[in-house]
Amino acid sequence: MQNASNDAQNKINTQLIDYNKTQNDLIFKTRERLFKLEHNFRLLIVTIAIVGSVTALMGLVVING
Repeated sequence: MQNASNDAQNKINTQLIDYNKTQNDLIFKTRERLFKLEHNFRLLIVTIAIVGSVTALMGLVVING
């Protein structure tokens, strides 16, 4: 009887470990995607700042002839 109980508990433990591994994989993949999105967003902000600066400078050049 005790062996059956131990086997059942071992099976449950194995299933929980497998489930946790799956959850960890999903978490790390999500974190990786978020990191890439944050990096791309920073690049976008820098690009917008550069384009805005160049546009403003060109406007000053045109106004001042």
